[in-house]
Amino acid sequence: MTGVFISYSSKDKVFAARLASDLKAKGLRVWYDQWELRVGDSLLDKIGAGISSNDYLVVILSKSSVASEWVKKELNAALIKELGEKRVVVLPVLIEDCKIPPLLSDKIYADFRGDYMSGLNRLLDSFPGHLFAAGIDLPTQRTLAENVYLENVLTTNVLDRIVKTDHG
Repeated sequence: MTGVFISYSSKDKVFAARLASDLKAKGLRVWYDQWELRVGDSLLDKIGAGISSNDYLVVILSKSSVASEWVKKELNAALIKELGEKRVVVLPVLIEDCKIPPLLSDKIYADFRGDYMSGLNRLLDSFPGHLFAAGIDLPTQRTLAENVYLENVLTTNVLDRIVKTDHG
């Protein structure tokens, strides 16, 4: 199951909570501090383990987050992971106009400034091996033949619904 670490400023916690819940509802494993941290936990240990054990870091970009030292540290850790693994790890999510950190300036971001659902769908497109629109998770560990079969079944079901709608 694809794992996602949510990096955000506490001033953006309402948005972060909604995003974390929506990603979890779509079948992703979500590391969200409000669900993971307990009294007495070491912040450095738990956050470090959370970043290293997840596939992606979704960084919520706002005026508050780009000024946050914690978000900067989380982002730096994920960028180092990205360089080491030579794959995309950091997925920027823009929720308001703000100064984009220089190391993210060349990345495409999911834009939540206008329409939340458009931003969410754009973000979901970043996770390989999932068919979110149909509400079905196709894990990458399935064989190609299994994935093709499931996609054909989904396509046939959708086409059947269209034909029934058009022809009564």
